[in-house]
Amino acid sequence: VFALSILGFMYAYLKITPRFKARKKVEKTAVYLLLLSALVAILTTAGIIFSVLFESIAFFSQISIFDFVFGTHWSPQIAIREGQVSSTGGFGAFPLFWGTILISIIAMIVAAPLGLISAIYLAEYSQPKIRNVVKPILEILAGVPTVVYGFFAALTVGPMVSGFGDRLNEFGMSFEIELFAGLVVSSESALAAGLVMGMMIMPFILSLSDDVINAVPDSLRDGSIAMGSTKSETVWKVVFPAALPGIVGGFLLAISRAIGETMIVLMAAGVAANLTANPLNSVTTVTTQIVVLLTGDQEFDSIKTLSAFALALGLFVTTLILNILALQIVRRYREQYE
Repeated sequence: VFALSILGFMYAYLKITPRFKARKKVEKTAVYLLLLSALVAILTTAGIIFSVLFESIAFFSQISIFDFVFGTHWSPQIAIREGQVSSTGGFGAFPLFWGTILISIIAMIVAAPLGLISAIYLAEYSQPKIRNVVKPILEILAGVPTVVYGFFAALTVGPMVSGFGDRLNEFGMSFEIELFAGLVVSSESALAAGLVMGMMIMPFILSLSDDVINAVPDSLRDGSIAMGSTKSETVWKVVFPAALPGIVGGFLLAISRAIGETMIVLMAAGVAANLTANPLNSVTTVTTQIVVLLTGDQEFDSIKTLSAFALALGLFVTTLILNILALQIVRRYREQYE
């Protein structure tokens, strides 16, 4: 290292002449470094895509894509003997995608109103001193490890939801209400995972919505107030519609974040692939099953392990579509109020 430093110093010293344009050379070097960094990110993304794609193609050469996407029976742990691989061999991933959607919907029901209302308050109503204290505290939730959220869901929220379901069941039996009397309650439930996941992504929605609301030009606020509108009318009829495209884009990005969550679902919702609309039942998600399939000593040429890559490909396509949709919404409408 010392020798290289000496050589570099000598090279630089010899280059320093009145004709040497240092600024242009340094700027050109910086541009090349930035371009190299961008290429590394692009090549890494391409490598991930192709590695997942090739393994998924190997899986779909044995299992029908239609049966994989729309099949309702997921049981990849069942050993399939050689020559008996069939399209109904337990690789129907529809319950996994349905569980992912169900938990994401519950999470957004929790996170969307809390995050949006908090962002409106901090951006439009709060004093600067309150904003400088409250917003960092709320954003601390975004830095909490997901395994901590998982412990909280499994030890606190899960038993609370189970107890609530038991009380509904007792209420139904007491008053002979069939809807509640036949309620099936599980200690691991989609509701518990969705509630905790909603609290996890709430700071994400809060931060994005706050930035979008603050980006609305003050001329719109001034014009509304000059026309005699109150503060609330200005916020809900002028500022909120102007910021709505960016807020919707933030919601879609938050959904992508919820879809890719693993630890909370693994610890609070379980691993049972149940196709049910009851949020008090145990369900599983795509990411959870990927972890289960790839945990331990696995043969990466077996159909069970290859199914994890097929799930990863489906998850990647889903999140990619949501991200593209969010970017299109923001790009289409953001210049309308500039």
